[in-house]
Amino acid sequence: MESMIQIKRGSRMVEGIVTYEEGDLIEALFSDETEVTVGDQIRCLLTPDYETISTFEAVVVAREKNKLFLFHSPTATEFREQRRRYPRFDMEIKGWLQYRTQEPSSLLSLSNQMVDLLNLSLGGLAFRTEKELPIDQPFFFSAELYGRNRPDGVIKVELQAIHTRLVGTHHHYGCTIKGISARHFHNLRKYILHRQLQERRGIPIE
Repeated sequence: MESMIQIKRGSRMVEGIVTYEEGDLIEALFSDETEVTVGDQIRCLLTPDYETISTFEAVVVAREKNKLFLFHSPTATEFREQRRRYPRFDMEIKGWLQYRTQEPSSLLSLSNQMVDLLNLSLGGLAFRTEKELPIDQPFFFSAELYGRNRPDGVIKVELQAIHTRLVGTHHHYGCTIKGISARHFHNLRKYILHRQLQERRGIPIE
C-alpha cells in the first residue's frame, strides 16, 4: 500500500500519495497543484496504513506541477536507525587515501595515494586501488565531490574497511564511515540529497 500524505496550507488540507521516500527526501504526488513555493516550510501528516500516523515539518526543496519534493530531516535517534536507508550512488572521481605505513624501512609514518571512488552513501563508500592495503587499521579519505574550488563539496572521513575483493589487477575496498566532522557531514548529506533530486527529476549528473 502506498503511503498517504496530507499537507496543510492555511485552513485547507491537501492529500496526496508518497511516490518515493528515502533518507531525507520525500516525493509526493497530489491530484491538484499545491499552492506552495520552493523554500516553504509546511506541516505534514503521513500514514502508511491508516493506523500509524506521523506528523512533521518539511521544507519544499523542489516542485513540478502537482509533484512536491520535501526535505524531512529525521531526529538523531531516527537517523541512527534509518541510516542504511540512505541511497548509494556510483561515482567516477578521484580521492586521496592516507594510512599508517607498516614498512619498517620507510622514512615516513604515513602513506598517501590517489584512489578511484566507486560509490558513496551517507554511511560508507567503496574505492579502487592498484595496491593492496592493510585493512586492520583505519583509513583517512578525502575528496572534492563537485570538483575543485567548491568548499561545500569537500569531505574528509575516517574509514574502516569491512570487505575487499580483487577485480583483475585492482583491489576494491568497501568501507564504513567511522568518523566525520559536522561540516563535512553536512557537505556529504547535501550532496546525497542533490543526487537524489537529480535522479528523481531525470536531470543528467554534471
